[in-house]
Amino acid sequence: MIKLGDELREKIRQGDGDVRLGQALPWTVFDVEGRLLMRKGVVVESPVQLALLAEHAVYRTAGKVAPTHTVEERRKAPFFVIGEMMGRLNTLLGAIATKHPDFSIEQVKQLSVSIQTMCAEDADAALAAVHLDREGKYTIRHLIHTALLVELVAYRLGYTPDDRHRIICASLTANVGMLELQERLLQQGAITPEQRQDINRHPEESVALLRQSGVEDETWLEIVLQHHERMDGSGYPRGLQGDEIHESARILALADIYHAKISDRIYRAGMLPTHALRQVFVGQGKDIDQNLAKVFIKELGVYPPGGFVRLANGELAVVTHRGHDATSPRVASVITPRGAPYPRPLPRDTANKECAIRETAVRDGSVLLTDLLPLWGY
Repeated sequence: MIKLGDELREKIRQGDGDVRLGQALPWTVFDVEGRLLMRKGVVVESPVQLALLAEHAVYRTAGKVAPTHTVEERRKAPFFVIGEMMGRLNTLLGAIATKHPDFSIEQVKQLSVSIQTMCAEDADAALAAVHLDREGKYTIRHLIHTALLVELVAYRLGYTPDDRHRIICASLTANVGMLELQERLLQQGAITPEQRQDINRHPEESVALLRQSGVEDETWLEIVLQHHERMDGSGYPRGLQGDEIHESARILALADIYHAKISDRIYRAGMLPTHALRQVFVGQGKDIDQNLAKVFIKELGVYPPGGFVRLANGELAVVTHRGHDATSPRVASVITPRGAPYPRPLPRDTANKECAIRETAVRDGSVLLTDLLPLWGY
């Protein structure tokens, strides 16, 4: 966090310098108690917003004053940073699973802090990465993406940084007891009875491996143990229900279910984000925490960043940022109504009738991730 100086706050008040009307905020800003005021990338739309920022903004993230497009800056985008995290986490989980003596709990904690920093500096880009990134091993990518979702939802719920840090650590290590089995399951369809038994045991196996590796935080371990329990008692390994399940484990369960739904499998394509939200939080009924589900939807938005939508004018657009209204996010059109790619993405106002969102859509294979990076300032 960086404290705003009086000179910079005066420039904000005057609409001068790096913060201007009609432009995206270059940092995420917080009040004196560290509460979120406005996220990076949100467009400053009125003099009232400027005045509120000048009066209440005390801290900001490092951010970037102006977007840059150098190779070095692009490598700082969440899309690339997540790839580096995956390599580190893969090594760490392998060390835990094989009881390697060089494993350090501090390395998992450092990854957790990196995830918190990423979300604080550019939450919309982090969410976009969750929905756009399909690179690397699913078993590792799933843990990183789930941890990002957990951080954002726990932040909205008012969890302290330390409490969020603990849930993230649990998210990153929750499946260490079934890594090899999970890789095998990705390549097959039906699960055998023996594999089902191994799946049901993996939370306990993960806890045992973490204890042997030196994890002494009982809340971290409890979250790992309970992340497959369900509100109606249908989960495992202990069939807990309702308030018997730690709330942090319920948050992880939601993120885990959602990310699994939107992810591709060898035997099926991933669901569209909006369809996954509907199925998980409406169709599954009593097995998930409905109150947390509402918070989850509010945080992601009806159309999360990184998802694709068809507009009323026929264009295919990618959602770039969550809006003030959950149903009117910021988008950029990438494909013309006739199916040809635009030379560069074109911002559209979904509050405008002609550019309103008509339906969710599948990503067009011609749309490259590298072409989308400038939408988030990279």
